Amino acid sequence: MPETHEPSAHQSQTRSWELLHNRNFILLWAAYGISAMGDHLSEMAILKTQDAATSQVDVTSLSGRMIFLFFVPFFLFSPITGWLADRLPRRGLMVVADLARCAIMFAFTALMLATSQWGSWGQMLPLLGVGAFAALFSPARLAVLPTLVRSDQLVRANGLFSGLGIIGTMFAIQLGGWIVQRFENPEVAFQLDGATFLLSAVLLMFLRPPAQHATGAPRVTVASAAGELRAGFRYVLCHRRVIELLLIAALVWFCGPLVKCVIPAIVRDVYGYGENYQAFSNFLVLLGVGFVIGAATIAMLGNALRSEIAITWGLFGIASSIGLFSASVFLPLPPTVLAILGGSAILGSGVFGVAVMASFTTLLQRVVPNRFRGRVFGIKDLGCTAALLLATGTLGIPKWPRLDDWVGYILAGVSVLTFTAAWVTLRTRIRRKGVHPSLTFAQNLNEFIAKWWWRFQRVGPATVPRTGPVIVTANHRCSADPLLLSAGVLYRPISFMVAAEYTNWPIVRWFMRVVDCIPVRREIHDTGATKKAIRHLRAGRALGIFIEGQIVEPGETPVPKDGVAMLALKTGAVVIPAHISGLVSTKDLLRGLLVRHHARVRFGKPVDLDKFRGKKLDRAELRQATGRIYSAIQALAPEQTSPPRADISPSSTSQTSESVHEPA
Repeated sequence: MPETHEPSAHQSQTRSWELLHNRNFILLWAAYGISAMGDHLSEMAILKTQDAATSQVDVTSLSGRMIFLFFVPFFLFSPITGWLADRLPRRGLMVVADLARCAIMFAFTALMLATSQWGSWGQMLPLLGVGAFAALFSPARLAVLPTLVRSDQLVRANGLFSGLGIIGTMFAIQLGGWIVQRFENPEVAFQLDGATFLLSAVLLMFLRPPAQHATGAPRVTVASAAGELRAGFRYVLCHRRVIELLLIAALVWFCGPLVKCVIPAIVRDVYGYGENYQAFSNFLVLLGVGFVIGAATIAMLGNALRSEIAITWGLFGIASSIGLFSASVFLPLPPTVLAILGGSAILGSGVFGVAVMASFTTLLQRVVPNRFRGRVFGIKDLGCTAALLLATGTLGIPKWPRLDDWVGYILAGVSVLTFTAAWVTLRTRIRRKGVHPSLTFAQNLNEFIAKWWWRFQRVGPATVPRTGPVIVTANHRCSADPLLLSAGVLYRPISFMVAAEYTNWPIVRWFMRVVDCIPVRREIHDTGATKKAIRHLRAGRALGIFIEGQIVEPGETPVPKDGVAMLALKTGAVVIPAHISGLVSTKDLLRGLLVRHHARVRFGKPVDLDKFRGKKLDRAELRQATGRIYSAIQALAPEQTSPPRADISPSSTSQTSESVHEPA
């Protein structure tokens, strides 16, 4: 899995509702949701033209053929449509795509009659035209989104897109099922389908993307077009992270259609619903409900959960859900119970599936520069479509005898495949991280809690050196402070000196062991802890110490301790000041962890202690060094915050162990 930087923490945190004040986002979002309805509104009507509900018809093969024909144009034209999205105004491409699909759907019945001489395949041939213009719409939409929203909004934006798109799909499937049950003539569904594309085009006409992104060269030749297409493929082939993301996307597009295609057969034959189109659509809608739940979860979490982590655990979730779906085919239970198990599994597949899809889309949008974005998404569509065609072509093209009898084994194979992919991504991330898996898990969990529950942001860059001995020292407001400092420096672990009594807490003890914290006995002058801290720094590691020696609540006068200065001068460690703000200050350990903060951490430049190095210091000079460090910390405080006045007079002495005794 690629390790990708999430948005820098100095960017303001964005709530989902803030996107709803972005006019361009709303127009694109609504147009996409409506066009997603159009892509699926006529599915049940097409199946009805083939008498798919009768037991003599192999509905799995029919579903596979329908999806196959729709996506063939993606495979044939995606690199070209991606190139067009980089050359021409993206809004214009989307409008043209919607108007063309509108025309095809209004003429769909006539087109089916004209191609019916080629049998059931021929009656579905008009889907090729719909798919061709969907292939034009897709890369333009994906490429234009990052130009309409900020980088820190992309996770939520993609989550909202996924959610609305699936709501549109789910509604379309339900409405399509109702129409074919209500009306004998399937043309009603085709006409309504065309109207959705027309409405989408109207909304897109009001879209106003930034002018600099509606680019196009004044002259295009065959040679220049071919060169730009080759440049897009070279970009992909030269970036390992992009290749890995495209492979994950292809896997999802291979497995998803297989699951969707077998749902009608399982509902009809295993769950006992028989020839009931509404039941088919109801179970397909459960997949959509799962997508909506997953999209809402992604939108709510925002940047709290790293996209690469969401991909790994999303794949594990997909594997488990599809495994349960497969089990519902084989278990000797009443049909009603099997239907409940299968419905739950379909729901879970949707939840985890959208987490994976939204996450790899967000990563691609962040990694790929705008000038290549259309072509890369076109190549993504090419790879995904190739995987989809392989899956649906395998189901729909050969003359399988009673393929519906094998749907349980198909699902079992999909479950094994996705589990293997999840395991590979997990092992790859751990190997690249270069640290013990327990430490990786602890850092990821800590970052998630800090960003989601404590609403953590790092203001400005992390200035902690990547190698060498370093002391990170900060003010102290509550028991969450060490976790916040760790969340701000993800590229190297920070060990903390902590009160020994907290090492008996089960979860705290595990975390301390993982990050190699140093316990300090507060009731005595703990020279053993001091010696261990010196060895820790001389080994080139990072140590976190709170210079105030204890949690300082509003109104208290802090007395900075000399331990930081002494350790730095004795070991030659770099001292990095940090300031923590936005917290509910409390000395209660549990309350500090459970209360919701608006945590902000700012790291400063290394403190210049050259004046004090290389000589024996008296008490006054050591206090001067401590004062310089503490002043650097206070200088990082937000302007609206009045830092507490500190007593740094020579008489305010402290021992090293006293300066480091607060809990991690």
